[in-house]
Amino acid sequence: MTDDGDEKNPNKTVFRPSPLQNLRQSSQPSAAPAFTPDDVAAFASSPFKSTRAPRRATGLDDDIPLPPAAARSRNPMMMAAAPILSLIVAVRSGRVHLALPELHQEASASVATFDQALVTAGYDTETRQRARYAICATIDDIAQNLPGQDADGAEWARRSLVVQVFNENIGGDRFWRLLDDMLAKPAEFANLIELYHACLAAGFEGRYRVAPDGKRRLHEIMASVYAALSHTRGLSQTELSPRWRGQPTPAARVSFWATLALAGAIALGVLLALFILLRVVLIQTGQPSLAALKAINPDQPLRMSRVAPAPPVLTSTQLQRLQGFLAPEIAQHLVAVEQDAQSIRVRTTVGQLFRSGSDKLEPGREALFARIGAAIEAERGSVRVEGHADTDRLASITFPDNFALSKARADAAARILRGKLTDPARVSTEGFGDSQPIAPNSSANGKALNRRVEIVIPRAE
Repeated sequence: MTDDGDEKNPNKTVFRPSPLQNLRQSSQPSAAPAFTPDDVAAFASSPFKSTRAPRRATGLDDDIPLPPAAARSRNPMMMAAAPILSLIVAVRSGRVHLALPELHQEASASVATFDQALVTAGYDTETRQRARYAICATIDDIAQNLPGQDADGAEWARRSLVVQVFNENIGGDRFWRLLDDMLAKPAEFANLIELYHACLAAGFEGRYRVAPDGKRRLHEIMASVYAALSHTRGLSQTELSPRWRGQPTPAARVSFWATLALAGAIALGVLLALFILLRVVLIQTGQPSLAALKAINPDQPLRMSRVAPAPPVLTSTQLQRLQGFLAPEIAQHLVAVEQDAQSIRVRTTVGQLFRSGSDKLEPGREALFARIGAAIEAERGSVRVEGHADTDRLASITFPDNFALSKARADAAARILRGKLTDPARVSTEGFGDSQPIAPNSSANGKALNRRVEIVIPRAE
């Protein structure tokens, strides 16, 4: 190659422009003008006349371009609805600013044009009604929820498209009923289902706009509608690019935040273990303090030094009823029925009601409380279940002391009693631990008597 400036040199390289260069330059699109509200209004008013020239394929290996191909639509209904949905989406996103009166006028005209297009496409009346309702409800829902449109929004609600076209004011609720009906027969309403999916994508929310979990429900509905679209299931499942995966690289180092999270989790586990340890230690070391508190009260009941005449003994028919009903259990030394001036007590006298250190009944003991529940069903008034324990030390995470154990055992007995009463709300529970012994805790028999459950009902006579 020689210098291009030497025109007389026969060895100079000559560059000839390609015949395709002019064709490529002519096929490059010019800069698009700015998108204005007037353009959107004009586009919405003429939804079926595209201003874009047919796209011509340019072959790089052939100097002759291919002839223009006629546009084909898989869903004529979607093609007819595209301009008006594009307009309302642009208004909703703020890319186009239109006053609500102007938007109402444009939308009314576009809905009429949309309906005429459906007539031309050969859709029946019922299908056109469903399609128009979806479009009108979507425009109403978006327009009435635009920010800063209080006065115009109220006027729109009074003259909404659904009211104007269908004479309804139920706020688009029929949208969901129609959608459910069509999802039951997706093959019959394929085009309509796609239109309803487009309305949801455009921003229709309806009653889910104010629902607590509205966003989640809308996401689920859109997923079910998309799954019902027939054309999406026909898409190719093959990979567009067989080499889309990147090259394998070593795993990245653990980031600072991941290390911090791991350290926090370890610290939390250590604190939990420390809490459990301290709780066990507190249970073990707190027993002397509890014993000292109980020692404040005298062991023997206080008595007045004056001698008063003994009150007359009144025989209670209520006591006789309970003793008669529970006569088999009394004979087997399972329970005792006693009374005082204000109440009647059914006290268990069998020492091994529950498993040791647990609120689980021994096998067969549920029947005893079921009998007691049947006995007090005929009596009126509240029912208080009291749990009592002996002085044996108890230390566990579940039951830190005898008060907690006696309360849990009272709750276990109360659950059986409630099942036998027509009014379970009568039953309440209370745990007294070893604070109210009825026998000395120095012997095994005394401890067995102190491990008891008492069912207390008020005297009715």
